Amino acid sequence: LALRNISQKWTMPIRDWKAALTRFTIQFGDRISVN
Repeated sequence: LALRNISQKWTMPIRDWKAALTRFTIQFGDRISVN
């Protein structure tokens, strides 16, 4: 419930998300899916 409320209020894009996603894909490639 708390996470749902936070995600509804979150309107600002994450800074440097592309770089973070690239790093997560390298480190945790078998655990995440990039869509």
